[in-house]
Amino acid sequence: MNIIPKPRRVEEKDGFVALGRDTLIAGEFKNAQTLLTEFLQDVDGGAGVKVEFVKDGNMQDGQYILESKDKSVIIKASSEKGAFYALMTIKQIICDKGLPCVSIDDAPNYEYRGFSLDCARHFWTVEKIKQFIDVMAHLKMNEFHWHLTDDQGWRAEIKKYPLLIEKATARKRTPLSPKAFMGSGDWGYDENEYGRGLYYSQDDMREVVAYAKERFVEVVPEIDMPGHMVAAIACYPNLSCTGEPAQVYDKWGVTDNICCCGKDDVYNFAKDIIDELCEIFDGRFFHIGGDEVPKTRWKKCPLCQQKIKQLGLKDEDALQGHFNNEMAKYLRSKGKRMIGWNEMLDAKDIMDNDIVAQWWVRHSLGNKNEFDWMAKGGKCILSMYTYVYMDHPYNVRPLKKTYDFCAKTLGVSDESNILGMEIPQWVEYIRDEKKLDMLTYARLVAYSEVCWTKPEDRNYQDFECRMENLRPYLSKLGCKICPQKIYRGKTYPWHAFTSALRWNFWRSKPDYEYHKMLDEEK
Repeated sequence: MNIIPKPRRVEEKDGFVALGRDTLIAGEFKNAQTLLTEFLQDVDGGAGVKVEFVKDGNMQDGQYILESKDKSVIIKASSEKGAFYALMTIKQIICDKGLPCVSIDDAPNYEYRGFSLDCARHFWTVEKIKQFIDVMAHLKMNEFHWHLTDDQGWRAEIKKYPLLIEKATARKRTPLSPKAFMGSGDWGYDENEYGRGLYYSQDDMREVVAYAKERFVEVVPEIDMPGHMVAAIACYPNLSCTGEPAQVYDKWGVTDNICCCGKDDVYNFAKDIIDELCEIFDGRFFHIGGDEVPKTRWKKCPLCQQKIKQLGLKDEDALQGHFNNEMAKYLRSKGKRMIGWNEMLDAKDIMDNDIVAQWWVRHSLGNKNEFDWMAKGGKCILSMYTYVYMDHPYNVRPLKKTYDFCAKTLGVSDESNILGMEIPQWVEYIRDEKKLDMLTYARLVAYSEVCWTKPEDRNYQDFECRMENLRPYLSKLGCKICPQKIYRGKTYPWHAFTSALRWNFWRSKPDYEYHKMLDEEK
Protein backbone atom coordinates (compact mmCIF):
# COMPACT_ATOMS: atom_id res chain seq x y z
CA MET A 1 0.00 0.00 0.00
CA ASN A 2 1.09 3.56 -0.68
CA ILE A 3 1.77 4.58 2.93
CA ILE A 4 4.75 6.68 4.04
CA PRO A 5 6.30 6.01 6.45
CA LYS A 6 5.91 2.28 5.95
CA PRO A 7 3.88 0.66 8.78
CA ARG A 8 5.33 -2.22 10.72
CA ARG A 9 2.48 -4.57 9.74
CA VAL A 10 -0.10 -4.28 6.95
CA GLU A 11 -2.58 -6.94 5.87
CA GLU A 12 -4.55 -6.00 2.78
CA LYS A 13 -8.02 -7.44 2.22
CA ASP A 14 -10.59 -7.34 -0.54
CA GLY A 15 -13.07 -4.49 -0.80
CA PHE A 16 -13.55 -0.95 0.41
CA VAL A 17 -15.42 0.87 3.16
CA ALA A 18 -17.38 3.76 1.64
CA LEU A 19 -16.66 6.59 4.09
CA GLY A 20 -18.49 9.89 3.64
CA ARG A 21 -20.20 12.77 5.37
CA ASP A 22 -23.02 10.45 6.52
CA THR A 23 -20.63 8.09 8.33
CA LEU A 24 -21.29 7.68 12.06
CA ILE A 25 -18.16 8.63 14.02
CA ALA A 26 -18.09 7.62 17.69
CA GLY A 27 -15.98 6.59 20.66
CA GLU A 28 -12.94 8.19 22.25
CA PHE A 29 -10.52 10.92 21.08
CA LYS A 30 -12.82 13.87 20.36
CA ASN A 31 -10.12 15.83 18.51
CA ALA A 32 -9.52 12.96 16.11
CA GLN A 33 -13.27 12.60 15.60
CA THR A 34 -13.51 16.28 14.71
CA LEU A 35 -10.63 16.03 12.23
CA LEU A 36 -12.17 13.00 10.53
CA THR A 37 -15.57 14.71 10.37
CA GLU A 38 -14.01 17.76 8.72
CA PHE A 39 -12.09 15.57 6.27
CA LEU A 40 -15.25 13.71 5.18
CA GLN A 41 -17.45 16.79 4.80
CA ASP A 42 -16.80 17.00 1.06
CA VAL A 43 -17.24 13.25 0.46
CA ASP A 44 -20.69 12.02 -0.54
CA GLY A 45 -22.23 8.98 1.09
CA GLY A 46 -21.13 6.91 4.05
CA ALA A 47 -24.61 6.01 5.32
CA GLY A 48 -24.64 2.87 7.43
CA VAL A 49 -20.88 3.02 8.01
CA LYS A 50 -19.43 3.44 11.50
CA VAL A 51 -15.97 4.60 12.55
CA GLU A 52 -15.23 3.90 16.21
CA PHE A 53 -12.22 5.23 18.12
CA VAL A 54 -11.16 2.95 20.99
CA LYS A 55 -8.74 3.82 23.77
CA ASP A 56 -6.28 1.09 24.73
CA GLY A 57 -3.94 2.12 27.55
CA ASN A 58 -1.64 -0.85 26.90
CA MET A 59 -0.51 0.48 23.54
CA GLN A 60 2.73 2.47 23.20
CA ASP A 61 2.84 6.21 22.60
CA GLY A 62 2.13 6.94 18.94
CA GLN A 63 0.97 3.40 18.16
CA TYR A 64 -2.32 2.84 16.35
CA ILE A 65 -4.29 -0.13 15.06
CA LEU A 66 -6.57 0.37 12.08
CA GLU A 67 -9.12 -2.31 11.15
CA SER A 68 -11.51 -1.69 8.26
CA LYS A 69 -13.99 -4.19 6.81
CA ASP A 70 -17.53 -4.24 5.47
CA LYS A 71 -19.14 -1.11 6.96
CA SER A 72 -16.93 -0.82 10.02
CA VAL A 73 -13.69 0.98 10.83
CA ILE A 74 -12.08 0.58 14.25
CA ILE A 75 -9.16 2.75 15.29
CA LYS A 76 -7.32 1.84 18.50
CA ALA A 77 -4.72 4.00 20.24
CA SER A 78 -3.55 4.97 23.70
CA SER A 79 -3.85 8.71 23.06
CA GLU A 80 -4.99 11.41 20.66
CA LYS A 81 -1.54 11.24 19.06
CA GLY A 82 -1.95 7.63 17.96
CA ALA A 83 -5.46 8.37 16.68
CA PHE A 84 -4.08 11.33 14.71
CA TYR A 85 -1.44 9.12 13.09
CA ALA A 86 -4.15 6.66 12.10
CA LEU A 87 -5.98 9.52 10.36
CA MET A 88 -2.80 10.47 8.50
CA THR A 89 -2.64 6.90 7.19
CA ILE A 90 -6.30 7.00 6.18
CA LYS A 91 -5.72 10.21 4.22
CA GLN A 92 -2.95 8.53 2.24
CA ILE A 93 -4.84 5.37 1.28
CA ILE A 94 -8.44 6.52 0.85
CA CYS A 95 -9.54 6.71 -2.78
CA ASP A 96 -12.66 7.23 -4.89
CA LYS A 97 -13.91 3.76 -3.93
CA GLY A 98 -13.43 4.48 -0.23
CA LEU A 99 -11.08 3.23 2.46
CA PRO A 100 -9.46 -0.10 1.50
CA CYS A 101 -10.29 -3.01 3.77
CA VAL A 102 -7.09 -3.44 5.70
CA SER A 103 -5.54 -4.39 9.03
CA ILE A 104 -2.66 -2.16 10.15
CA ASP A 105 -0.67 -2.30 13.39
CA ASP A 106 1.82 0.54 13.40
CA ALA A 107 4.17 2.30 15.81
CA PRO A 108 7.31 4.46 15.57
CA ASN A 109 10.78 2.96 15.84
CA TYR A 110 12.13 6.13 17.49
CA GLU A 111 10.62 8.57 19.96
CA TYR A 112 12.33 11.60 18.39
CA ARG A 113 11.72 12.11 14.64
CA GLY A 114 12.99 15.50 13.64
CA PHE A 115 13.48 18.06 10.89
CA SER A 116 15.65 21.13 11.43
CA LEU A 117 15.44 24.38 9.46
CA ASP A 118 18.06 27.13 9.52
CA CYS A 119 16.23 30.46 9.64
CA ALA A 120 19.28 32.46 10.75
CA ARG A 121 21.37 32.53 7.55
CA HIS A 122 18.28 33.09 5.39
CA PHE A 123 14.85 33.93 6.75
CA TRP A 124 11.73 31.89 5.99
CA THR A 125 8.21 33.17 6.59
CA VAL A 126 5.84 31.86 9.23
CA GLU A 127 3.62 30.55 6.42
CA LYS A 128 6.52 28.56 4.93
CA ILE A 129 7.32 27.08 8.33
CA LYS A 130 3.66 26.08 8.75
CA GLN A 131 3.82 24.34 5.38
CA PHE A 132 6.79 22.29 6.55
CA ILE A 133 4.99 21.44 9.79
CA ASP A 134 1.92 20.29 7.83
CA VAL A 135 4.05 17.95 5.75
CA MET A 136 5.84 16.69 8.86
CA ALA A 137 2.53 15.89 10.51
CA HIS A 138 1.28 13.92 7.50
CA LEU A 139 4.56 11.96 7.59
CA LYS A 140 4.28 11.35 11.36
CA MET A 141 7.40 13.38 12.23
CA ASN A 142 7.16 15.05 15.61
CA GLU A 143 10.08 17.43 16.27
CA PHE A 144 10.64 20.74 14.45
CA HIS A 145 14.10 22.02 15.41
CA TRP A 146 14.08 25.77 14.75
CA HIS A 147 17.60 27.20 14.25
CA LEU A 148 16.93 30.83 15.19
CA THR A 149 20.38 32.38 15.66
CA ASP A 150 23.87 32.25 14.23
CA ASP A 151 26.88 34.44 13.45
CA GLN A 152 25.14 35.79 10.35
CA GLY A 153 21.77 36.71 11.84
CA TRP A 154 19.58 36.72 14.96
CA ARG A 155 15.90 36.02 14.28
CA ALA A 156 14.16 35.70 17.67
CA GLU A 157 12.69 38.71 19.46
CA ILE A 158 14.01 39.05 23.02
CA LYS A 159 12.35 41.98 24.75
CA LYS A 160 15.11 42.47 27.32
CA TYR A 161 17.69 42.89 24.53
CA PRO A 162 16.02 45.00 21.80
CA LEU A 163 19.23 45.47 19.80
CA LEU A 164 19.02 41.80 18.79
CA ILE A 165 16.19 42.61 16.38
CA GLU A 166 17.21 46.19 15.66
CA LYS A 167 20.81 45.42 14.66
CA ALA A 168 21.63 41.70 14.77
CA THR A 169 19.21 40.76 11.98
CA ALA A 170 21.22 42.50 9.23
CA ARG A 171 24.55 41.66 7.61
CA LYS A 172 26.29 43.87 5.06
CA ARG A 173 26.64 41.23 2.33
CA THR A 174 26.17 37.53 1.62
CA PRO A 175 28.68 35.00 0.22
CA LEU A 176 27.48 33.15 -2.87
CA SER A 177 29.95 30.25 -2.77
CA PRO A 178 32.67 28.67 -0.61
CA LYS A 179 35.16 30.32 -2.95
CA ALA A 180 33.90 33.78 -2.03
CA PHE A 181 35.76 34.09 1.25
CA MET A 182 38.77 32.24 -0.15
CA GLY A 183 39.23 35.08 -2.64
CA SER A 184 38.63 33.17 -5.86
CA GLY A 185 35.84 32.06 -8.14
CA ASP A 186 33.14 33.77 -10.16
CA TRP A 187 30.45 33.75 -7.47
CA GLY A 188 31.74 36.08 -4.84
CA TYR A 189 29.32 38.13 -2.77
CA ASP A 190 25.90 39.64 -3.08
CA GLU A 191 26.91 43.09 -1.90
CA ASN A 192 23.39 44.05 -0.82
CA GLU A 193 22.53 44.18 2.86
CA TYR A 194 20.46 41.20 3.96
CA GLY A 195 18.09 40.59 6.84
CA ARG A 196 17.15 43.95 8.32
CA GLY A 197 13.81 43.59 10.03
CA LEU A 198 13.61 39.87 9.25
CA TYR A 199 12.88 38.23 12.58
CA TYR A 200 10.17 36.33 14.43
CA SER A 201 8.23 38.34 16.97
CA GLN A 202 7.26 36.57 20.14
CA ASP A 203 3.71 36.43 18.79
CA ASP A 204 5.04 34.81 15.60
CA MET A 205 6.83 32.16 17.63
CA ARG A 206 3.74 31.49 19.74
CA GLU A 207 1.71 31.12 16.54
CA VAL A 208 4.13 28.51 15.18
CA VAL A 209 4.18 26.61 18.48
CA ALA A 210 0.36 26.51 18.65
CA TYR A 211 0.06 25.45 15.01
CA ALA A 212 2.58 22.66 15.51
CA LYS A 213 1.00 21.48 18.75
CA GLU A 214 -2.34 20.91 17.01
CA ARG A 215 -0.45 18.53 14.67
CA PHE A 216 1.50 16.72 17.41
CA VAL A 217 4.75 18.41 16.41
CA GLU A 218 6.95 19.84 19.16
CA VAL A 219 8.98 22.95 18.34
CA VAL A 220 12.56 22.83 19.65
CA PRO A 221 14.17 26.29 19.63
CA GLU A 222 17.92 26.58 19.12
CA ILE A 223 19.98 29.50 20.38
CA ASP A 224 23.52 28.56 19.37
CA MET A 225 26.02 29.32 22.16
CA PRO A 226 28.73 29.97 23.24
CA GLY A 227 30.00 29.85 19.63
CA HIS A 228 28.17 31.14 16.55
CA MET A 229 27.24 34.27 18.53
CA VAL A 230 28.79 37.10 16.49
CA ALA A 231 25.37 38.59 15.65
CA ALA A 232 24.69 38.99 19.39
CA ILE A 233 28.26 40.15 20.11
CA ALA A 234 27.82 42.86 17.44
CA CYS A 235 25.07 44.30 19.64
CA TYR A 236 26.62 43.60 23.03
CA PRO A 237 30.43 43.49 22.63
CA ASN A 238 30.96 42.78 26.32
CA LEU A 239 29.81 39.20 25.64
CA SER A 240 33.16 38.50 23.95
CA CYS A 241 36.57 38.01 25.50
CA THR A 242 38.02 41.26 24.09
CA GLY A 243 34.97 43.51 24.21
CA GLU A 244 36.00 45.03 20.89
CA PRO A 245 33.36 46.25 18.41
CA ALA A 246 32.12 43.66 15.91
CA GLN A 247 29.75 43.44 12.97
CA VAL A 248 27.25 40.73 12.13
CA TYR A 249 29.40 38.13 10.37
CA ASP A 250 29.21 38.32 6.58
CA LYS A 251 31.04 35.06 5.83
CA TRP A 252 30.02 31.45 6.30
CA GLY A 253 32.07 29.04 8.35
CA VAL A 254 33.52 29.36 11.83
CA THR A 255 35.05 32.35 13.61
CA ASP A 256 36.99 32.48 16.88
CA ASN A 257 34.98 35.49 18.09
CA ILE A 258 32.82 33.63 20.62
CA CYS A 259 31.22 34.35 23.98
CA CYS A 260 33.56 34.67 26.95
CA CYS A 261 32.73 31.90 29.42
CA GLY A 262 34.90 33.61 32.00
CA LYS A 263 32.33 36.41 32.38
CA ASP A 264 29.21 36.19 34.51
CA ASP A 265 27.51 38.53 32.01
CA VAL A 266 27.51 35.73 29.44
CA TYR A 267 25.77 33.27 31.75
CA ASN A 268 23.23 35.93 32.74
CA PHE A 269 22.60 36.86 29.09
CA ALA A 270 22.01 33.20 28.18
CA LYS A 271 19.65 32.71 31.10
CA ASP A 272 17.70 35.84 30.18
CA ILE A 273 17.23 34.46 26.67
CA ILE A 274 16.10 31.13 28.10
CA ASP A 275 13.65 32.89 30.45
CA GLU A 276 11.81 34.61 27.62
CA LEU A 277 11.81 31.71 25.18
CA CYS A 278 10.67 29.16 27.75
CA GLU A 279 7.52 31.26 28.14
CA ILE A 280 6.86 30.65 24.44
CA PHE A 281 8.18 27.16 23.71
CA ASP A 282 6.33 24.70 25.92
CA GLY A 283 7.94 21.48 24.70
CA ARG A 284 10.36 19.12 26.41
CA PHE A 285 13.57 20.22 24.69
CA PHE A 286 15.74 23.31 24.26
CA HIS A 287 18.77 23.26 21.93
CA ILE A 288 21.85 25.37 22.76
CA GLY A 289 24.00 24.41 19.76
CA GLY A 290 27.44 24.13 21.29
CA ASP A 291 29.12 23.20 18.01
CA GLU A 292 32.24 24.65 16.42
CA VAL A 293 33.57 26.54 19.44
CA PRO A 294 37.23 27.42 18.75
CA LYS A 295 39.00 28.06 22.05
CA THR A 296 41.70 30.34 20.60
CA ARG A 297 40.60 33.44 22.52
CA TRP A 298 39.82 31.53 25.69
CA LYS A 299 43.43 30.35 25.85
CA LYS A 300 44.58 33.98 25.93
CA CYS A 301 41.71 35.46 27.95
CA PRO A 302 42.62 36.22 31.62
CA LEU A 303 39.00 35.84 32.72
CA CYS A 304 38.58 32.43 31.03
CA GLN A 305 41.86 31.20 32.50
CA GLN A 306 40.85 32.52 35.92
CA LYS A 307 37.52 30.68 35.68
CA ILE A 308 39.28 27.43 34.72
CA LYS A 309 41.61 27.76 37.70
CA GLN A 310 38.85 28.80 40.10
CA LEU A 311 36.68 25.80 39.18
CA GLY A 312 39.57 23.34 39.05
CA LEU A 313 38.90 22.51 35.43
CA LYS A 314 41.28 20.59 33.22
CA ASP A 315 41.21 22.82 30.12
CA GLU A 316 39.14 25.02 27.83
CA ASP A 317 36.98 22.07 26.70
CA ALA A 318 36.05 21.55 30.33
CA LEU A 319 35.16 25.25 30.56
CA GLN A 320 32.64 24.75 27.79
CA GLY A 321 31.43 21.68 29.66
CA HIS A 322 30.90 23.87 32.73
CA PHE A 323 28.91 26.37 30.64
CA ASN A 324 26.82 23.52 29.22
CA ASN A 325 26.11 22.14 32.68
CA GLU A 326 25.03 25.56 33.92
CA MET A 327 22.63 25.90 30.98
CA ALA A 328 21.34 22.33 31.43
CA LYS A 329 20.75 22.94 35.13
CA TYR A 330 18.90 26.18 34.43
CA LEU A 331 16.81 24.54 31.71
CA ARG A 332 15.91 21.70 34.09
CA SER A 333 14.53 24.32 36.46
CA LYS A 334 12.25 25.35 33.57
CA GLY A 335 11.16 21.75 32.93
CA LYS A 336 13.33 21.41 29.81
CA ARG A 337 15.94 18.92 28.66
CA MET A 338 18.96 20.34 26.87
CA ILE A 339 20.18 19.24 23.43
CA GLY A 340 23.53 20.19 21.89
CA TRP A 341 25.71 19.13 18.98
CA ASN A 342 28.12 16.29 19.69
CA GLU A 343 31.28 18.48 19.90
CA MET A 344 30.07 19.20 23.42
CA LEU A 345 31.25 15.72 24.36
CA ASP A 346 34.86 16.96 24.23
CA ALA A 347 34.22 18.01 27.82
CA LYS A 348 34.49 14.29 28.66
CA ASP A 349 33.29 13.32 32.12
CA ILE A 350 32.25 16.81 33.21
CA MET A 351 29.00 16.76 31.21
CA ASP A 352 25.68 15.92 32.91
CA ASN A 353 24.43 12.79 31.21
CA ASP A 354 20.82 13.95 30.92
CA ILE A 355 21.99 16.29 28.14
CA VAL A 356 21.15 14.95 24.66
CA ALA A 357 24.00 14.93 22.12
CA GLN A 358 23.07 15.46 18.48
CA TRP A 359 25.61 13.44 16.53
CA TRP A 360 26.34 15.19 13.24
CA VAL A 361 30.09 14.76 12.75
CA ARG A 362 32.77 12.14 13.41
CA HIS A 363 34.50 14.42 15.86
CA SER A 364 36.55 12.11 18.05
CA LEU A 365 38.92 9.34 17.04
CA GLY A 366 36.81 6.24 16.46
CA ASN A 367 33.76 8.16 17.74
CA LYS A 368 35.08 7.38 21.22
CA ASN A 369 33.33 10.33 22.85
CA GLU A 370 29.95 9.30 21.47
CA PHE A 371 30.26 5.63 22.42
CA ASP A 372 31.54 6.52 25.90
CA TRP A 373 28.60 8.90 26.26
CA MET A 374 26.03 6.25 25.42
CA ALA A 375 27.81 3.65 27.56
CA LYS A 376 27.15 5.77 30.65
CA GLY A 377 23.51 6.34 29.73
CA GLY A 378 23.72 9.52 27.65
CA LYS A 379 21.22 9.86 24.80
CA CYS A 380 22.01 10.67 21.16
CA ILE A 381 20.07 11.97 18.16
CA LEU A 382 21.60 10.82 14.86
CA SER A 383 22.14 13.42 12.13
CA MET A 384 25.38 12.35 10.43
CA TYR A 385 26.03 15.07 7.86
CA THR A 386 27.56 12.81 5.21
CA TYR A 387 24.23 11.00 4.92
CA VAL A 388 21.47 13.40 5.87
CA TYR A 389 22.39 17.06 5.35
CA MET A 390 19.81 18.43 2.94
CA ASP A 391 21.71 21.38 1.48
CA HIS A 392 24.14 19.09 -0.33
CA PRO A 393 23.14 18.38 -3.95
CA TYR A 394 21.71 15.07 -5.02
CA ASN A 395 24.62 14.22 -7.31
CA VAL A 396 26.80 14.29 -4.20
CA ARG A 397 24.19 12.72 -1.92
CA PRO A 398 21.54 10.75 -3.82
CA LEU A 399 18.30 10.12 -2.01
CA LYS A 400 19.11 6.44 -1.61
CA LYS A 401 22.16 7.24 0.55
CA THR A 402 19.99 9.28 2.91
CA TYR A 403 17.31 6.57 2.98
CA ASP A 404 19.82 3.82 3.79
CA PHE A 405 21.17 5.62 6.88
CA CYS A 406 20.67 3.84 10.22
CA ALA A 407 22.36 3.47 13.61
CA LYS A 408 24.50 0.59 12.33
CA THR A 409 25.95 3.00 9.75
CA LEU A 410 27.78 4.58 12.69
CA GLY A 411 28.69 1.24 14.24
CA VAL A 412 25.95 1.43 16.89
CA SER A 413 24.59 -2.03 17.62
CA ASP A 414 22.88 -1.27 20.95
CA GLU A 415 20.25 1.39 20.21
CA SER A 416 18.90 1.67 23.74
CA ASN A 417 20.42 5.16 24.08
CA ILE A 418 19.47 6.42 20.62
CA LEU A 419 16.66 8.91 21.28
CA GLY A 420 15.94 9.31 17.59
CA MET A 421 16.90 10.80 14.23
CA GLU A 422 16.88 14.28 12.74
CA ILE A 423 17.50 15.66 9.25
CA PRO A 424 18.76 19.28 9.05
CA GLN A 425 18.44 21.83 6.27
CA TRP A 426 21.16 24.51 6.33
CA VAL A 427 20.59 27.45 4.03
CA GLU A 428 23.86 29.31 3.51
CA TYR A 429 23.49 28.79 -0.24
CA ILE A 430 19.69 28.54 -0.39
CA ARG A 431 18.21 31.94 -1.09
CA ASP A 432 14.67 31.24 -2.31
CA GLU A 433 11.83 28.78 -1.83
CA LYS A 434 12.20 27.02 -5.18
CA LYS A 435 15.71 25.84 -4.35
CA LEU A 436 14.69 25.16 -0.74
CA ASP A 437 11.84 22.90 -1.85
CA MET A 438 13.98 21.05 -4.39
CA LEU A 439 16.68 20.19 -1.88
CA THR A 440 14.35 19.50 1.05
CA TYR A 441 11.14 17.71 0.30
CA ALA A 442 12.25 14.41 -1.26
CA ARG A 443 14.68 13.97 1.64
CA LEU A 444 12.07 14.91 4.24
CA VAL A 445 9.74 12.23 2.89
CA ALA A 446 12.53 9.65 2.83
CA TYR A 447 13.76 10.49 6.31
CA SER A 448 10.30 10.17 7.81
CA GLU A 449 10.59 6.48 6.99
CA VAL A 450 14.16 6.31 8.35
CA CYS A 451 12.81 7.67 11.65
CA TRP A 452 9.64 5.59 11.84
CA THR A 453 10.37 2.22 10.23
CA LYS A 454 12.90 -0.36 11.42
CA PRO A 455 15.88 -0.72 9.01
CA GLU A 456 15.12 -4.39 8.35
CA ASP A 457 11.64 -3.43 7.10
CA ARG A 458 12.86 -0.76 4.70
CA ASN A 459 13.56 -1.14 0.98
CA TYR A 460 14.57 1.83 -1.14
CA GLN A 461 13.04 0.65 -4.43
CA ASP A 462 9.73 -0.01 -2.68
CA PHE A 463 9.91 3.39 -0.97
CA GLU A 464 10.62 5.23 -4.20
CA CYS A 465 7.63 3.56 -5.86
CA ARG A 466 5.34 4.57 -2.98
CA MET A 467 6.66 8.16 -3.01
CA GLU A 468 6.07 8.50 -6.74
CA ASN A 469 2.53 7.10 -6.34
CA LEU A 470 1.90 9.60 -3.53
CA ARG A 471 3.41 12.53 -5.42
CA PRO A 472 -0.02 14.11 -6.26
CA TYR A 473 -1.19 13.72 -2.65
CA LEU A 474 2.00 15.23 -1.26
CA SER A 475 1.94 18.03 -3.82
CA LYS A 476 -1.45 19.17 -2.50
CA LEU A 477 0.21 19.66 0.90
CA GLY A 478 2.85 21.90 -0.68
CA CYS A 479 5.41 19.08 -0.63
CA LYS A 480 7.10 19.70 -3.97
CA ILE A 481 9.28 16.67 -4.67
CA CYS A 482 11.92 17.26 -7.32
CA PRO A 483 11.99 15.06 -10.44
CA GLN A 484 13.15 11.48 -10.03
CA LYS A 485 16.25 11.97 -12.17
CA ILE A 486 17.41 14.77 -9.88
CA TYR A 487 16.92 13.01 -6.54
CA ARG A 488 18.60 9.90 -7.92
CA GLY A 489 21.69 12.06 -8.48
CA LYS A 490 21.79 11.45 -12.22
CA THR A 491 21.26 15.02 -13.40
CA TYR A 492 24.88 15.88 -14.14
CA PRO A 493 27.80 13.55 -15.00
CA TRP A 494 30.11 14.90 -12.33
CA HIS A 495 30.79 11.63 -10.51
CA ALA A 496 34.42 11.55 -11.67
CA PHE A 497 35.16 14.52 -9.45
CA THR A 498 36.24 14.09 -5.87
CA SER A 499 33.55 14.49 -3.26
CA ALA A 500 35.03 17.72 -1.96
CA LEU A 501 35.22 19.33 -5.39
CA ARG A 502 31.66 18.34 -6.28
CA TRP A 503 30.43 19.58 -2.92
CA ASN A 504 32.08 22.97 -3.35
CA PHE A 505 30.83 23.41 -6.89
CA TRP A 506 27.28 22.13 -6.82
CA ARG A 507 26.29 23.02 -3.30
CA SER A 508 26.91 26.68 -4.10
CA LYS A 509 25.39 26.93 -7.57
CA PRO A 510 23.27 30.09 -7.78
CA ASP A 511 19.53 29.71 -7.45
CA TYR A 512 18.88 30.35 -11.13
CA GLU A 513 20.94 27.27 -12.01
CA TYR A 514 18.67 25.10 -9.88
CA HIS A 515 15.62 26.70 -11.50
CA LYS A 516 17.09 25.84 -14.89
CA MET A 517 17.52 22.20 -13.79
CA LEU A 518 13.87 21.98 -12.78
CA ASP A 519 12.66 23.62 -15.99
CA GLU A 520 14.74 21.20 -18.05
CA GLU A 521 13.32 18.22 -16.17
CA LYS A 522 9.76 19.41 -16.78
